[in-house]
Amino acid sequence: MKEKLSDNNAIEQYFFEYFEALHRYAYTLLNDSEEAKDVVQQIFMHLWEKKETLTITQSVRAYLYTTTHNHCLNWIKSRQTRQRHYHQFAGGQEHATLDNEEQLSVRALKQEVLSAMDTLPDKCREVFYKSRFEEKTYPEIARELDISVKTVEAHMGRALRTLRTMLSDRTYFWLLISFRLLSDIQKFFH
Repeated sequence: MKEKLSDNNAIEQYFFEYFEALHRYAYTLLNDSEEAKDVVQQIFMHLWEKKETLTITQSVRAYLYTTTHNHCLNWIKSRQTRQRHYHQFAGGQEHATLDNEEQLSVRALKQEVLSAMDTLPDKCREVFYKSRFEEKTYPEIARELDISVKTVEAHMGRALRTLRTMLSDRTYFWLLISFRLLSDIQKFFH
């Protein structure tokens, strides 16, 4: 059985039909409700973005559960990698592995990110900082800033769109994955 997802109503129907069950399944793998919600939301965003080209060759239910399982495993691997990098960098080991040229490159990337962040509106920059540098969830940020979660999402979307257009591809990619950059930039704010 092959199914195309180009029908917006079908994706919406699958979202309402499967979101809670997929969230519960992701939670059993991740042991974190917010992370589970993020994973399932990413899956449906992927479906929406690829709806014109994605063809499902199995039942939609099986596809969604398999995709959720795989995304959770990737999330766990990513979490373990982030923790390993954090412990390595917290111990000061990152500078021992960088030569002078690499250290100059790291400084240039940090400066590019800081300059781009300075262009963000204050609230948008604050939300981005709390999410990416303090690793707070959207509900935590919303409570802290006394705004809605939807407003936090809007600020994050705006921040990411702005940074994406201002930063080189290399720097933007590095910003998204590098905890060394995050921890080093965090020092500028304290």
